[in-house]
Amino acid sequence: MRSARHMSRRPIRRLHVAALMTCLSALFTSAADAQARPQRIVSMNLCTDELLMRIVDPSRIASITYLSQQPINAPLGLDAVASKLKVNHGLAEEVLMQEPDLILAGRFTSATAVNLLRKIGYKIIVFDPESTLDDMRANIRKLGEAVGEAARAETIIADFDNRLTALQAQIPPGEKPVFADVGVNNFIAGENTLYTHVVNASGYRTLGQALGFSGFRNVPLEEILSTRPALISTATPWTSPPSMSTMALRHPALRAIVENTPQVSIPERYTTCGAPSLLGAVEILVAARKTNG
Repeated sequence: MRSARHMSRRPIRRLHVAALMTCLSALFTSAADAQARPQRIVSMNLCTDELLMRIVDPSRIASITYLSQQPINAPLGLDAVASKLKVNHGLAEEVLMQEPDLILAGRFTSATAVNLLRKIGYKIIVFDPESTLDDMRANIRKLGEAVGEAARAETIIADFDNRLTALQAQIPPGEKPVFADVGVNNFIAGENTLYTHVVNASGYRTLGQALGFSGFRNVPLEEILSTRPALISTATPWTSPPSMSTMALRHPALRAIVENTPQVSIPERYTTCGAPSLLGAVEILVAARKTNG
């Protein structure tokens, strides 16, 4: 008969073998997951450009749109990353040459090219435009899942929320004053727009909210003049070459209000997409709120 000492070693050996198998299984699973994650990702949309650059390592990005390398559009804090990546112009033949294993597109992105690439058999994930900050968070999570970086997506959302909370803590208490951001052709944001959610998060109401409409609208000058804003912006990069749409911003009645109202200029790249770049707009508006009350 075997000794009790010898018999007692068998369970210990089995535990060692079981532990070794568990470790090997974890290693193989991790390797398989890494291999399954897309490694040549193409973004055909300016807004998915930003989310992609924030979520994955640049080595996994086959190309982004050329828009993200333009100063007017470059996502906040990502200029150095964007400048080193290959670009596409939304053309199917360009994307084919980049041999992607995943393509990201917006709902209204180069529809003809996207449909052709889908018919050929490429994996394409389409993102809807964001109308709220929660839509932005949902799209970050959606992209994180698609590229195998769910945890990274959650980190980005948490960082955005923490920075937003810190900025909002600086907003003076009281009713939200009106911020009139008048665009070309007197284009103004009302309720149920991402822009309005950003303005509200910064301690202001939009002129569109004060006038009581939803969405974006071209507002007659008489309606604009009916509300006295606490803050105004008529800044736009679309003044060269001159056009009838930008000449409206130089109307004497509107200029009189501009000259007697605190002003800000919010770069378009801070509000074009539902992405962390929105914090650039929040910082500007919160600073104005602190200064002007």
